[in-house]
Amino acid sequence: MEQLRDIKGLVAVEDYSFYIFLGVLGVAIILLLVGAFLIYKYFTKKAPMNQKKLAIERLKKLKIENTKESIYEFSHLAQYAADDDQRLQKLLLALEPYKYRKEIPELDKGLLKEMQDFIKEVSHG
Repeated sequence: MEQLRDIKGLVAVEDYSFYIFLGVLGVAIILLLVGAFLIYKYFTKKAPMNQKKLAIERLKKLKIENTKESIYEFSHLAQYAADDDQRLQKLLLALEPYKYRKEIPELDKGLLKEMQDFIKEVSHG
């Protein structure tokens, strides 16, 4: 029994596993929140409005009340919205007599229909 005298009493050992667990849990929660935020931003992202879309929206809202101003506005917006340059040039050429005169007649029904068809085609196309 003389050999057992070198056994010492219990010694307190520092245990950091709880703090490590809390640190890992905190990092995981932060990563989940950042991931959820990025997913939310990805699915709620709006497409940026470009000039063509903006011109199409303004063409849809265009009202032909004051013929001269409406023709100028249509001519300006149609250049941004048009895909078919040849058809646009024909339409703008037909609208020219309504632009550069002091006194202008009422807009021709056929020309008004052609303008409306152009707006429909551009907005669907």
